[in-house]
Amino acid sequence: MSLFKQLEAEGLSFSYEERDIFTNLTFSIPNNQSLLLLGPSGSGKSTLAFCLNKLYPEAVDGILKGSLLFGSKKLDDFIQGELNQKIGIVFQDPESQFCMLTVEEEVVFGLENFNVPRMEMEAKIEAALAMVGLQDEKKSTIHTLSGGQKQKLALACVLALEPEVIILDEPTANLDPQSSTELAETIARLKKERPFTLIVIEHKLDDWVELIDRCLVLDSNGMILFDGSPRQCFGEFAPFLQKEGIWLPKVVDAGIAAKNAGLYKGERLPLRHHELLAGLENSAAFLKKNNRTVPKGDPILEVKDLYARGHLKNINFRIHKGEMTAVVGANGSGKTTLSKCVSGLLPLTQGQILFLGRPLLKWKEKELFKRLGYVFQNPEHQFITDCVHEEIGFGLEDQAAIPAILEKMGLKKEAAAHPFSLSQGQKRRLSVATMLVHEQDLLILDEPTFGQDANTAHEIMEVLNEKSGSVFMITHDMELVDQYADTVHVLDKGELIFSGTPESLWGNLEIIQQARLKLPFRKRLQNDLVRREIHVAT
Repeated sequence: MSLFKQLEAEGLSFSYEERDIFTNLTFSIPNNQSLLLLGPSGSGKSTLAFCLNKLYPEAVDGILKGSLLFGSKKLDDFIQGELNQKIGIVFQDPESQFCMLTVEEEVVFGLENFNVPRMEMEAKIEAALAMVGLQDEKKSTIHTLSGGQKQKLALACVLALEPEVIILDEPTANLDPQSSTELAETIARLKKERPFTLIVIEHKLDDWVELIDRCLVLDSNGMILFDGSPRQCFGEFAPFLQKEGIWLPKVVDAGIAAKNAGLYKGERLPLRHHELLAGLENSAAFLKKNNRTVPKGDPILEVKDLYARGHLKNINFRIHKGEMTAVVGANGSGKTTLSKCVSGLLPLTQGQILFLGRPLLKWKEKELFKRLGYVFQNPEHQFITDCVHEEIGFGLEDQAAIPAILEKMGLKKEAAAHPFSLSQGQKRRLSVATMLVHEQDLLILDEPTFGQDANTAHEIMEVLNEKSGSVFMITHDMELVDQYADTVHVLDKGELIFSGTPESLWGNLEIIQQARLKLPFRKRLQNDLVRREIHVAT
C-alpha cells in the first residue's frame, strides 16, 4: 500500500449549536487504505465524514477548527464541487441526497454535474446499477423504491463517478441480510479492480472485517479512543469498546462470552469464524437465546385477506396481546407497506383489519392513535416540535414521565436540543421515545434499532420487551428476531410465505434463501459445531 497521505487532519474540532460534536482529532489516512470509523451513537462519526468532503461546515451553521488536507491541499482551496467528485459519500439517510424523479435520472444528474461526455454515460449508468443490483429499477420513480433500494441507488450514484475516496455511512442499515453481505463483497471486488480509499461507518461489522486495514474509534465525547489494526482493536482493546457501547463483530462477542464461560481455549480472541471454531469446546450454550415466556393473550389485531397498492396479496395473520411480532423479508418485499396498512396510514385495496375487535376504518383518528403508535422508518417524518423534551411530551397529559424516558433512551443531555440537530441514532431513539410514553396497546416500529450502538440498541429492545402491550416490528436484524420475537412473518414479493416461531424459521432453509435472510449467528455457530462433531466422529 502506498504511504502517500491522502487525507490529513490535525487538531480538528467541530461544534454546532454551542455543542462540541468532536474535538482535537489528529490522524492521516494513506492512499487506498480501508478504514473502519467506529464510535457510540452521537460520537460525531457522520459529522466527521461530512467535514472530510467539505459538506460541513458549508451546509450548516457550525464551526470547524484545525487543519484538514486532501492530497496536501487545504480543503478551502478546492473550488465549489471539485472535492465532491474526488470524495464520494453515501449518507446514512439516502433520501437526503436525491434530487431527481427516477433512478436513471438520479445517476445521470451526478455525471452531468461533472461534465461526463454523453457517449460515456450509458455505460457508466448500466455498470453502477449492476454493481448494486438495481438494473431492473432503472426507469422506476425513486419514491416507489423501498428504503433498502434507495440505499443501493445512493451508492450507485457515487460509484458512477469513480471517486478517489468513498465514504459509506451505515451503508447496510436498510439492506436485507443477503444484500448487506453482497454489498461488502461488491466493495471488496471494486477495490481490487480499481483501488480507492474506503472509509466505512458501520455497526454491523462481520461482513467488513476481511476488507478493513485499520480501525479509528471515537469515544462518547468525540475524541479518539483507539487508532490501529483490527486485530488489536477487536482483541486486547475489545473490553474498552464494549464499555463505550461500540458493536463488536459477532465472532469477537462470542469469543468473549465463551471465554467467560470457560469454553474458549484460544490464546487470543478470535477475529474470524474459523478461529472461533478452532478454540471452542463443543457447545454454543453461552450464546444468548430468546427466553421470553409471555403467554399470548386474545387477538389485539386481525388482518384478513389484505390486498394493498399492488404490493400486498392475500395477507392473513393475527397479533395477540403481549406478543412481540417481527416482519422480515428482502428489500422491496412490502414490509413497510404492510406496517402502514396495519396502522391505518395506507388504504386497503381489498380485505379488512380489525383492531381491538373493531374495523380499523371505524376508528376516529385521534382515538386510534391513543391506542396504536407508529414509528416511521425515517424518524424525521414524525417530529413536530422544536426541542427533544417537547417532542416527547407532545399530547401527553402527565409530563412527569418525560425525565425517566429521556434517561432510559440516553437523551437526557439532548433535552433542549432541536430534534433535527441530533445524530441519526439519537433521532431514532427520540422517535421511539415519543411513542413509548403513551403506552399504547400496539406499537408498530419500522427498524427500531436503526443507527444504534450496542448499548442503546439493547436499551430500546429491553424497553420494548418489558412493554405490557403488543409490539409489531419490521427488521433486517436476524439477531433481534432470534433474541426477542415470539412470532415472525416472512414476506416475499408482497406475499406472506411463512408465519411461526423464530426457531421454526431457522429450520426452514428454503424460506431463508427465498426471502434473502441469513441465519442468526447463534444458529450458524450451532450448525458448524454439529458438522464438526460429525466430521470428528466419521
